[in-house]
Amino acid sequence: MSKIWLITGANSGLGLALAKYVLAKGCKVVVTARDTAKLPSSLSAAKAIALDLNWPDERIKAAGVEAWKAYGHIDVVANNAGYSLTGPVEILRADDIQAQFKSNVFGQLSLIQALIPLMRERGSGIFYNFSSIAGFAGNSPFGAYNASKAALEAFTEALTKEIVPFGLRAYIVEPGFFPTNFLTMAKSTENEAFKTLYPQFEGITEKYHAIHVKDGQVGDVDKLSARLYEVSEKPLAEGWTRIPLGPDCGQRLLAKLDVIRENVEGTKEIWSSTDLSPEEVKARYGSA
Repeated sequence: MSKIWLITGANSGLGLALAKYVLAKGCKVVVTARDTAKLPSSLSAAKAIALDLNWPDERIKAAGVEAWKAYGHIDVVANNAGYSLTGPVEILRADDIQAQFKSNVFGQLSLIQALIPLMRERGSGIFYNFSSIAGFAGNSPFGAYNASKAALEAFTEALTKEIVPFGLRAYIVEPGFFPTNFLTMAKSTENEAFKTLYPQFEGITEKYHAIHVKDGQVGDVDKLSARLYEVSEKPLAEGWTRIPLGPDCGQRLLAKLDVIRENVEGTKEIWSSTDLSPEEVKARYGSA
C-alpha cells in the first residue's frame, strides 16, 4: 500500500523534487509552503497547507494536525523547510541567529511534537529531518546555519531512541551540495559589514558553487528522492540514523571523522582513566 507523505518547504529545491518523485510513485502527499499560491502546478495532485516555521508553536502544531487530517494519517514526514544565514560569527545579530534557529530547529520540533502522539497511536511512522553536511562538517562563514543543523541532528539522535519502542523511526537526512536555490537564498542574507572585516569571504557562495561544479561534486535530486523513498519502504539497520546524500557528503563525513579520531587519540593522556573496551562503553553509555 502506498504511503502518505507530509513534505514541508515543497515549493522549491529538494522538497519540490521529493514531492514530485513520491507523487509519481503513487503516494498521497501533503505539501506545505509559507504561501501555497507559490506551489508549482506540478504538485496539483497534492494537498496544500500553509505552514511558516516562524509561526508560534501552537499554530505550527495546528497545521500539523490539519495535515494529518487531510488523508486520515501520515506515514512519512519530511522536515525539509529551512534556510541559511550567512556571516562570520563576530558580526551575526542575535535577532538573526534566533530567527535561524526558529526556522531550522524550533519550528521543526513543534511539527514533530504535534505528530508523535498521532503516529504513536497508529504504531508506525517515519521522520526525515533534513540537516546538511554542514551540521557535521560545516565551513565558514555559515556558523549560524551549521549550528542550527547540528542542533537538529542532536535532537534527531535523541528522538529516534525515544520513539523506536512505538514503532517509529527518525532519520537525519544529510545532503551535500545539490543544484537548488539554497546558495542564492544564503547570499541574500549576507551582511555588507563582513566584506570589510572578512574580505576573504566576499563572493563565497559563488565560489562554493563553482568549486563543486568543477570537481563534479554535485548531487542528483532524483537520486536523493529515490533513496528516501527506498528507505521509507525498507528501513536502515537498527541504530543507523544518518542518510548521507550526494557525492561530496560521504567523503566529508569520513574526513571529519578522521580528524576527530586523530584529535581524540592524540589527547588520550588527558581523558583516558579506564580501560573499557569500545563494546563496554557502548553497552554502558549508549551511542548515537
